[in-house]
Order: sequence, then structure tokens, then C-alpha cells
Amino acid sequence: MDSVVTFPLPEPSLKLARPAAEKWAATLAEERLRLQEDQDVLREREENLREYESRLRSLQAEIETDRNFAANQSSLIARPTPPPFQRPSSRMTVTDEPALQSGWEKLHRAREIFEAEHKNLRDDRISMRELELSMKRREQDVAEREARLAAREALVAAATLAGDSYQPGHTVSAVTRITRAPFDMARSVFGGKKAG
Repeated sequence: MDSVVTFPLPEPSLKLARPAAEKWAATLAEERLRLQEDQDVLREREENLREYESRLRSLQAEIETDRNFAANQSSLIARPTPPPFQRPSSRMTVTDEPALQSGWEKLHRAREIFEAEHKNLRDDRISMRELELSMKRREQDVAEREARLAAREALVAAATLAGDSYQPGHTVSAVTRITRAPFDMARSVFGGKKAG
């Protein structure tokens, strides 16, 4: 009588969810556009670098021609000339050096004072931001406390209103009411008075 019921095993689902062809096409189009933009940017940079290289080569050629010209001129003239791009040296008078030194010292001191004040101002700003954040947090906490207090006061008010409608005659227990019920009914039928 015992017959064994065998259920077929469920076959596993081997299909993977694939996005729609439109989504693939949109993604490919977006990637192609991005690659095209990158390629355009690279071409522009390459053109800028080629222009820069040509300017550098022309400047180098000018410098070399100037050097050759200066070398030819120096061989013709016995007077030496300073090399290009070099500032001719000039000596300050001895009387100006202490004034210059004190000026530099004043500048350095003013810079130190400025940096110290800048640091203090930054610290003050950071502390003010922290103070504002803590004030906002406290304000939110106070608002939440007020909301909870208002809810409690509403509950208390509702309980006091329900307490006012409370009548002391209903304090009789259920057992007492059940046992008195037949007698109260008899009194109401026969017109008897309830004994206090």
C-alpha cells in the first residue's frame, strides 16, 4: 500500500539576464562618442606641441645666429661683451647696504606677522564652523524634545479628560455584579427599593 511518490527534480535555470539590444547599442554609441572626443583632444594637444616645438626651434636658431654674430663681432673688436641673457653686474654703494638690509628684515618680519594672523584667522573660522554645527545639532535636539514633550502633554490631557468622565459607581467588581444581578432584576420587576 505504501507507494512512493517521486517528484521530478527542478531543472536549474541557466539563462542569464541580458540587457536589451537597444541598451547595448546606446552604450556602444556613448563609448564611441567618448573615444572620438578623446581622440580630438589628443590631436589638438599634438598640434599645440608641434607648434611649440617649431617656436622653440626658431628661437634656438635665433640664439645660435646671435652667438655666431657676437663671436664674429668680438673677434673684430677687441672689447669683450657680456654673454646674452646675463644682467650686467652692478655694485651698490656701501651706504645703501644697511638700509637695504633693514628693509629686508622689516619685510620678513611683516611676512611672519601676516602668516601668523592668517593662521589665527583660519583657526577662528574653523572653530566658528564647528560652533555653528554644534548649535544646529542642539537646535534639532531641542526641537525633537519639544515635539516629544508636546506629545506627552497631549497624552496627559487626553488621560485627564477621560479621568473626568470616570464615575465611581463602576468600581464594583465583576463577581459582585454577577451575584447581585438576579436580585437587582427581581427588585426592578417587583418594585422593591434598593438597599443602599
